[in-house]
Amino acid sequence: MFLNSQTLASLRFFEAAARKLSFRKAAAELHVTDGAVSQQIKHLEEALGQKLFLRLPRRIALTEAGERFAATVRKALAEIEDEARAISVGDTRTEIRVRVNPSFALRWLMPRVGDFYAKHPGIKLFMIAEYGDIDLSERDFDITIEQAVQPLVGLHSERLFDEYITPVCTPAYLKDHPFNTPDGLDTCTLLHDAHAWSGGANDAEWKVWLQEAGVLQIPASQDRFFSLADMAIHAALNDQGVAMGRTALVGDLLKAGALVAPFALKVKSPASYWLAFPSAYSETPAIETVGNWLRAEVKRFLAQSPF
Repeated sequence: MFLNSQTLASLRFFEAAARKLSFRKAAAELHVTDGAVSQQIKHLEEALGQKLFLRLPRRIALTEAGERFAATVRKALAEIEDEARAISVGDTRTEIRVRVNPSFALRWLMPRVGDFYAKHPGIKLFMIAEYGDIDLSERDFDITIEQAVQPLVGLHSERLFDEYITPVCTPAYLKDHPFNTPDGLDTCTLLHDAHAWSGGANDAEWKVWLQEAGVLQIPASQDRFFSLADMAIHAALNDQGVAMGRTALVGDLLKAGALVAPFALKVKSPASYWLAFPSAYSETPAIETVGNWLRAEVKRFLAQSPF
C-alpha cells in the first residue's frame, strides 16, 4: 500500500475513532462532522484492503486487524507529537502547559508563580488544574506536578519533595472543642480529602495519621468528605471541623495563625510530590528552566517550612 497524503491524513481520524470507539465522539474531538470521520475511515480501510471496524447496532468495535493497527498508529502519532512538541518547547520563549492538582496549585504554586515570570518573562505557563490518573494517549500537558505514591509510568519522573501531614483547625474551633490527645478527636468533626492520592480510600490520610498516633478508631458519624483538599481546608477555616493538613497546603496558614496544629506529631504521607514530563523533553531549554525553578522553590520552601 502506498501511503499518500490522503491516507496519512486519515490516520488521525482512525486513532481518535479507535480510542473513543465512536465516530461521533471522534468527530467532536477533531471538530469535524460524523460523516467526515466515517469517510476517512472508509478511505483507510479501502487503502489497507482490511476492515478496521465492525459496524454494530448503536456502536462500533475494532476488528483484530484494527486492534493491531490502532496500537501501531497510536504509538507512532504519540512519538511524532512528542518530538514535535520537544522541538517547539526547545526555545526559551514559548508556552509550557503545566498540569497540577487544583489544591496544590492554589495553595502552593500560584503564590510563587509571579517570581517565575519575573525571572523568565519569555516563558508563559498555561496552568491546567486536574487530578487523578493520567491517560497518556490523551495527554494535554508538557510537564506535571503530581501527588502520588510512586513515579508516574510512561513519563520521566523525579520526586520533588515528601509530604507530611498533621491535623489542623482554627484557634476558635480548638477553644470550643478542647482536646489534649488524639483520642479526644472523637468529639470533633473530621474533614477529609476523599481523593488524597490515586487508589487511596476516602479517609486514607486520617487513617495513616491516627494509626501512627496509636488511635485504632474514631467514630465517623460526623465526618465530612470533599473532592479537593482545598475544600477541606476552607471548611476548617470556617470552624467546621479538623482537617488533615499537608505541608504544602497549610504552611502559610499556620505561620499566619489562621490555623493551628494541636499535636506535635507530623507523619510522612505515603504520597510525595513528583515532577514528570515526557522523556523526549528532558534536554529542552524551556522544560529545564521550569524544572530548575521548581527545584529552587522547593528548596526554599523546605528551609522555611513550619513542619
